[in-house]
Amino acid sequence: MSAPSALFLIVLGFVQAIWPLTMDLYLPAFPGIAESLDAPPAQVSFTLTGAFFGMAVGQLTAGPLSDRVGRMRPLVAVLGLYVVASVVCATAPTIDVLIAARVVQGIGASASAVITLAIVRDCAAGARMVRLLARLQLINGTFVVASPALGAVLLQLTDWRGLFWILVAFGAVLAAAVAIAVAPHETHAAESRSAGTVRALASDYWAMFADAGYRFPLAANTLLWAGMMGYMASSAFLFQDAYGLDPTEYALVFGGHGAVMIVGAQISARLSGRWGLQKVIGVGALGAVGSVIALAVAVFAAPAGALGAFIAPLFCFTASFGVLSPCLQASALQDHGERAGTAASVLGAATMIAGSLAAPFVASFGVSTAHPTVWFLAACALGVGGLVLWSRLPVKARVRGT
Repeated sequence: MSAPSALFLIVLGFVQAIWPLTMDLYLPAFPGIAESLDAPPAQVSFTLTGAFFGMAVGQLTAGPLSDRVGRMRPLVAVLGLYVVASVVCATAPTIDVLIAARVVQGIGASASAVITLAIVRDCAAGARMVRLLARLQLINGTFVVASPALGAVLLQLTDWRGLFWILVAFGAVLAAAVAIAVAPHETHAAESRSAGTVRALASDYWAMFADAGYRFPLAANTLLWAGMMGYMASSAFLFQDAYGLDPTEYALVFGGHGAVMIVGAQISARLSGRWGLQKVIGVGALGAVGSVIALAVAVFAAPAGALGAFIAPLFCFTASFGVLSPCLQASALQDHGERAGTAASVLGAATMIAGSLAAPFVASFGVSTAHPTVWFLAACALGVGGLVLWSRLPVKARVRGT
């Protein structure tokens, strides 16, 4: 298709933002959910884990399907599924029903996001794709910034069920906007679609995983998101219980992460056109590793409850995350335009599976101090740095200065 219009990109930005809104809006309500449904904190955290699992399932199915039937029909369908699941979340009588509904809600949210990523790949590749992703990140990141704060404010007016009714309304409006502004402009032409056979799908997977240029960005992006999701899952209890913040203060801190993530994404878009993807990946990896080392030193050396020592290096890590993730995604997808949906689905599902494992793993070590979260975040960031160095991508030589 021709260059996407501003309205087309704006609507896609809101579609991509559905998953951070789904994850972040209700985070300040975790203690309220625990009290309302008589559930322990660890069980409430499984509402996040369930959503991660659903996101993995949604991405693995929606991406390959969109390669075979086009992007637009599946996109409208999964948005409808999201609305139905959100209604069940809002009316859930028990924590088990809420967890199950969150799985289905995650399927709808992630399927929408992965189809959006495939649409972007249909329209652009390389540095231009990073620029388009950065533009979408302006909307996506705004939701990351605003959602926890909005959730905290809305909790003064309603309970956690009201937050899910807001998600019902958001999903319904978004489905209508997609049907009007996006669906008429199919980006994956019929002649470019994959054959709908198991052999064709297996061939797509083989081509992707045989390509080191796909494997290494996939692994690095997965570890990067695992670290962020592990931190995110523990953040509500950590900031409110260990550091004594109220829901509004927590939302402001969490929103600050979204702000620096937006800045990082815009830096990534600007630098990728000048330096190339691989050099920006190298710089971002160095930033992530350096920030978690500073975080570990600050937290373990500072007195217990020293909030500033915890927040400052975390913001640096989040900025590095904003630089790294779009370039890793673009690097993985750039040679797989003909199977962009499948490639994007694996990329997204891997991050969601990692997130679904990271959340209970970090919680199992307790959230009374920041130490378990810091150790996990540091391990993930060091793993990203190691993968970047280990790969045979050009970034290896650049990082070594040759």
